[in-house]
Amino acid sequence: TFDVPSGETWLAASVLLGIMALPTIISVSEDAISSVPHEYKEGSLAIGATRWQTISQVLVPAALSGIAAAIILGIGRVVGETMAVLMVAGNAAIIPEPIWNILSPLRTLTATLGIEMGEVPVGSEHYSALFGIAVVLLIITLIINLSAVAILNRLKERRVTSSRRKPFLSPETRHKMVFIAEMLVLAAVLIFLTSVSWWLAPVVLIAGALWFAGRPFLSEKIIQKIAFGLVGIATIIVLAILCIILSDIVINGLPALSWDFLTQPPRDLGREGGILPAIVGTLYLVAGAIAIALPLGVGAAAYLVEYTREGRITKVIRTGVDLLNGTPSIVFGLFGFAFIVLYLNVGVTLLAGQITLALMVLPTVIRTTEESLKSIPHSLREGSLALGATKWQTISRVVFPPAVPGIVTGAILSIGRAAGETAPIMFTAVVFSSRFLPDSVFQPVMALPYHLFILATNVPGSSMNKYGTALVLLLLVIGFYAVAILVRTHFQNKARG
Repeated sequence: TFDVPSGETWLAASVLLGIMALPTIISVSEDAISSVPHEYKEGSLAIGATRWQTISQVLVPAALSGIAAAIILGIGRVVGETMAVLMVAGNAAIIPEPIWNILSPLRTLTATLGIEMGEVPVGSEHYSALFGIAVVLLIITLIINLSAVAILNRLKERRVTSSRRKPFLSPETRHKMVFIAEMLVLAAVLIFLTSVSWWLAPVVLIAGALWFAGRPFLSEKIIQKIAFGLVGIATIIVLAILCIILSDIVINGLPALSWDFLTQPPRDLGREGGILPAIVGTLYLVAGAIAIALPLGVGAAAYLVEYTREGRITKVIRTGVDLLNGTPSIVFGLFGFAFIVLYLNVGVTLLAGQITLALMVLPTVIRTTEESLKSIPHSLREGSLALGATKWQTISRVVFPPAVPGIVTGAILSIGRAAGETAPIMFTAVVFSSRFLPDSVFQPVMALPYHLFILATNVPGSSMNKYGTALVLLLLVIGFYAVAILVRTHFQNKARG
């Protein structure tokens, strides 16, 4: 269709990463909007605002902090991805020609680490260079997070700044700067669309011109219909993507499912036999990671929200948490390999993988729990303290119960990420094939994501077992999510009375 020799391109990787970031952004944003007091919505509608005006000018600004956290988490998910990019981006160590050619193959820094780390001698210059790449990734992540935090703080300042305070820039200058920024963004989008297909840019340009020309003549009800139509289209697109992915996995994976497939070890490099050791290993890794990360993350969030005042120290801590959240998963794998496996001499073991995964999902638990605790009205805390309750009684019996749904959301995201990650455990915990189940945390294990990656990239003739493994992993994650969602719903209903 695009006259390219292979589908492994920059565009394919970008689309895939966008799809992977959607669940994180949608889930956390939904919780943030749901936590906005109903009085805001009812008051807006009562004074005559339309539903769209209420959503866009009342609910979304009130939930802006949580939505920004969702975007930061989504950026972290995208920046940190290794295996998906490694499989679809082409891994060609070239610069696209021209630089905006999104149909060119490329290699990311994370893919470079994933490809080369397993083949270099420990202590060599090549080994040191790979850790230098990890440092570059950390710097990029820090820049992204600091930019996001700066934008969020600016938005908050615009909402709370008193009208008596003299603005740094005059309204005319600010409007000019906003207009210039919008034009630059528009130019970048048009160049991007032109590189995909020559007709996309004119279509978008004409549609935008028609909108700005007709906007003053449209009533609020018509604007609401247009906005809800676009929201509906976005929802349909998300559901269509979900259906396509699920149908492909289910249709191709069902023939592989059998009792032997679920209860036997693999044979013939995974072409035959089953995946029982991989299922058990995945359960062990996820359970251990959550058992470590959840109490640490909830405790850290409670300390930041309930026991400290806003200041430079808390800002530094939050920046560090966001930096960890955006740290690529392969970097966690390198840390686990260099520090836990080699320096601490734990070796490639289940324990090393559990600790590495726990460190990776810890920022997600902290961020989601923190936003959930912030959404609890201060009046509840003040009322509890006024009745003579201690600080801990207030936190444990007044603040935490209504915040449990948000905490469970963080646990859901963490479980899904831990169960599906390959890069952090590739050098710390897993082996490709094992006939026996681990009987100690100091033994290596099989894991479904790593087993699937090897089958997809290195074992020809394993198509049926490959899809079967993907289907089992999908069902396992859905099972985790189902249990967690039931728990979240139970506590939501309990909190509402």
